[in-house]
Amino acid sequence: GIALGSVYSLIALGFTLIFSVLKFSNFSHGGVMVVSAYFAYIVCKSWNLGFVPMILITVLFGGCLSCLVQFIGFERLRRTKGSSMLFFVSSANLGTLLQNIIILMFASSYYSYPSFFSRSFFQINENLTIAVTDMIMLGLSAVGILVLMYILYKTRMGISIRALSMDSDTAKLMGINVSFVMALTFFISGMLAAIAGVLCGMKFLLYPQLKDLVMKGMTASILGGLGNISGALYGGLLLGLLEVF
Repeated sequence: GIALGSVYSLIALGFTLIFSVLKFSNFSHGGVMVVSAYFAYIVCKSWNLGFVPMILITVLFGGCLSCLVQFIGFERLRRTKGSSMLFFVSSANLGTLLQNIIILMFASSYYSYPSFFSRSFFQINENLTIAVTDMIMLGLSAVGILVLMYILYKTRMGISIRALSMDSDTAKLMGINVSFVMALTFFISGMLAAIAGVLCGMKFLLYPQLKDLVMKGMTASILGGLGNISGALYGGLLLGLLEVF
């Protein structure tokens, strides 16, 4: 439950980051997640890479893809101060577009990642086993969350992101490059989506509707309070535990 909840927290954090800055629910986040998951599958099959290089390449890809989505779907709306409904419609259409690209390329078949590890579980005693996948999910999610928290609360760029989430006009007057910080926020969100996509693909299977798991992230965000970074973390863990129980 904690391992699954940590992945939901990753999704929720990426979702909440965008909500806190642009004040809308970014449903294209799920599209970035599923495309990144399939990209990792292609990388594994084409280059025969191990788990760590695959994750690093996929994380960079997810960040870049999210920046592209932001530039195409939201930058002009932000500059012209478009309504929240326009942001919502744009994000929903982009999420559907990304999903349909995957369907066109891979159809609706199920795919699975190659086996990265020599064993599938650890036997603690005769009554207790822990799946390696769950350990990887928990460990990688924890690293991603800790790095994100460090960036947000211990770096100047993190302060800029939090300032932008409070008041973009005042942040601009204080000398913050709003367009750059916005792109950086989407890049970080895309990196989190890529990690979550790969972990969900390992836990379940690869299929185009994997993006629907972003609804779990949205639920976790609501549980923790929309726009609340730490609340998204706790909401994801709570949702994972409740789902397993």
